[in-house]
Amino acid sequence: MDVAGILATVAPQAGIGGVLLALLFFVMRHASSDRTDYRQALADAEARHAAELDRINTAHDAELAELRERLDAQERRTDELAQKLDDERRARWHAEDAAAQARRGNA
Repeated sequence: MDVAGILATVAPQAGIGGVLLALLFFVMRHASSDRTDYRQALADAEARHAAELDRINTAHDAELAELRERLDAQERRTDELAQKLDDERRARWHAEDAAAQARRGNA
């Protein structure tokens, strides 16, 4: 829409008030379309941001699950090693008791 052409045809009939009204109408419509474009761009940015947050949360949850699995495996391994250590200590104590008993019997 050519604003200058419209203003030139309206100016002789409407006077300065009509020209200002037409100019105001054009500016308001233009500003409205700018706001609409801005709102659409903002909505698009919010959608991209939400998608990115979902992707990050999914990756974070997967990483946490993997770390929990590794921690559980390490705890099981620690429990196994502690049990083996306890078994070895008991066997050593039993051997020491048997050796002490043999010495008392021979003395």
